Amino acid sequence: MDPPRPGDKIYIETTIYLHHGADDFQGGVCTVKATRTVMQASGAEITMVKVEEDPGAWSRWEGYLEPKQEEWKKKYGRQEGRLKPDLRPEFNQGPGAGWKSPGDSE
Repeated sequence: MDPPRPGDKIYIETTIYLHHGADDFQGGVCTVKATRTVMQASGAEITMVKVEEDPGAWSRWEGYLEPKQEEWKKKYGRQEGRLKPDLRPEFNQGPGAGWKSPGDSE
């Protein structure tokens, strides 16, 4: 499957964080906002994907999102992905609280 382009629809998995619940995400179908190609230490190029519904996160296409698309399509159907923050203090303290990807400006 080719990497997605901005405007394409893809599936993103639910993500629940123990120490930064403010970033929790309810999985489903999402719209690609941007892609970028990055070089791994091995010299291999990979595609990173950002979706409109979770603008603070970049996810790897090859080896993560791409092989799961059919599985997540069955799991989520037409359900739209969305932020679903858990703002309880006990889930927003400790390691990883407030973490952002290197190079993120948003």
